[in-house]
Amino acid sequence: MFQAIAANFHHLKEEELTMIFASIKNTIAATSVALLSTTAFAETSEIDLTYVWTAHEGQEQRLIATYEAVGAMLEANEPGLTIYEFAISETGNQIVIHEVFEDSDALAFHLSETAAAFFPQLVEFATPGPFIFRGEVPQELKSPAYQMNMGAIFTEDWTGFER
Repeated sequence: MFQAIAANFHHLKEEELTMIFASIKNTIAATSVALLSTTAFAETSEIDLTYVWTAHEGQEQRLIATYEAVGAMLEANEPGLTIYEFAISETGNQIVIHEVFEDSDALAFHLSETAAAFFPQLVEFATPGPFIFRGEVPQELKSPAYQMNMGAIFTEDWTGFER
């Protein structure tokens, strides 16, 4: 391949051709990675939600029991919720919840049904936030989250790298 390119650019020195070829190769590789990343994100409409509840003093076990009950309800009633998991902080007074919804309709259902049912009782014994949403969340779902003053953060996607 190098010889075919060199034949069309006979007036350039070999070092210059080597640099041009390396540049072309790097550009093709970078473009391929960018296209694959864009395609992978464009094909998904998932919304990732990670949030924290901090139990009021002496209410840690009540918070954990509530999220165990929430999990059972989610599994039975929300097929659009593809991942539900939670972890308890090492101090025991915080619970970190991670949920992945297949699309904004699944998130809307969750917010209007399960979250609406449990939120009023949770604020009696725990403090919400932050709530971090990742994905394309419609404005009609963002507005109530902002108004609830629960530390809502919305982002389209992450930037960085993966190994």
